[in-house]
Parts: sequence; C-alpha cells; structure tokens
Amino acid sequence: MHSELVLEYRHLDEVVSTNDSLREYSPVADVSVLFASFQTRGRGQMGNAWFSNYGENLLFSVLVSPTNLKASDAFVLSQAMALAIKETLATFLSDVHVKWPNDIYCGDSKICGTLIENSLMGKMVGRSVIGSGLNVNQQQFPEGLAAPATSIRLLTGRECSVQDLLHDIMGRFLVYYDDIQQGHYQGVRDKYHSSLYLRGQQCRFMDEEGVFRGYISHVEPDGHIVIVDADAQARRYAFKQVRLLR
Repeated sequence: MHSELVLEYRHLDEVVSTNDSLREYSPVADVSVLFASFQTRGRGQMGNAWFSNYGENLLFSVLVSPTNLKASDAFVLSQAMALAIKETLATFLSDVHVKWPNDIYCGDSKICGTLIENSLMGKMVGRSVIGSGLNVNQQQFPEGLAAPATSIRLLTGRECSVQDLLHDIMGRFLVYYDDIQQGHYQGVRDKYHSSLYLRGQQCRFMDEEGVFRGYISHVEPDGHIVIVDADAQARRYAFKQVRLLR
C-alpha cells in the first residue's frame, strides 16, 4: 500500500450505535475506526433497524474528513467501503456481490449493511461517518427481515475472528480512500459496477407506479440507479424509490 494515511482504532463494549458514538468524535488520525461488541439501537438505511447478538458480529463505523470531495461525488465513499468488505469476503466465500446501494450479498442473502452519514460544508463533504454491520458468527436471525440474512459461520460452518476481518477490511478501504483523496474516483466506480448484484439481468422491480421488468444499467456518481425497462426507457431512482422483486 502506498498510502501515508494514519489509522486509529477504538473499541467499546456497548453503544447505542457506532455511528452515533463516532459522529462527534475529534479524531487524532486521518481515518478513525470505532467497533463495538453490541449496539442497543443499531440503524440501517432510512431508519431500518439492524439486529445483532452480543459479540457475534462486526459492528463498526469509520470517520473520515475527505479533501476536496464534492457532495455530488460523496457516493464514492460508499462504493469504497462496499468494495473493501466485498473483496475481504470474496477471499473465502463465493458469489459475493454489492447490492445497490451498498449492501453485501452472498448468493441471494444479505450478509452486510452500511449506513453513511455525511456532514456538508457548502457543496463539499466535511466529515463522513460510514457504519457497517457484518454478520460473522451469528447463526439465528429474526423472522420478517426485509431480506434473507446469512453469516460467515452459516456459510462456512466455522467461527471467524471479528478483529481479523476488521483489519483486512480497513486495509483495503485505505487503498481506495487514498485514491479518493487524490481525486481518482473512476477506478473505484468501475470496480463497484463490476461487483453489482444482478447487473444486466432481467428482473422484476417495483416503483410508485407499480411492477415492471427491466435490468440494472449502472449507478450514477451521485448514487442514483439507472434501470432500463422493457420499452428500453432508462428510469433513474434514488434509494428507496425502487425495489427489486426478482
């Protein structure tokens, strides 16, 4: 790795959420990582809850203050973390993909979710808190989740070190973040597109007008997804405006 970025780790036994705990933190390094054994109120995207048993999963948030990153380009941070997690898992799991915008799927089951909260300074990103929950050793999950859940242990039959996973993920993230700091976004975006779950495959989707068929074409730099429908019309959506039905 050619990065000169300084990384710091902090661990707490229990927090309300790692994002909440890190948001007001005054960092002493370029990249600050907080990981916890348990969250009393873990959060996913758009207010969704995140469920995790004590000590069984990797619950962590990363605080960065990127240089000269426009708000319109902020999604590249989400892409970088998704790739870091996906690539770590792909070293020992098969069929690992990024489901837009930044969930990680193994097969058709969700293994990781990420919530990003940006603080803006005008049209630029001031600080970004990237919080992820990766299912590691948990073997049972609540019924009625929005997507079927899985974990590393369920897929491999073996327990896995949460801290080893965190260090591997952060090593990969630092490489991508170093590129972002230098203004090199395209490589991150290209790898993200090559990792997208079901990209180019005919699927059923639902938006506010109803169910339609189409395929995922690409994701724009600001995070909007573009789906081409059966009439060859490109439809553009923000998160939660469209749902994949397969």
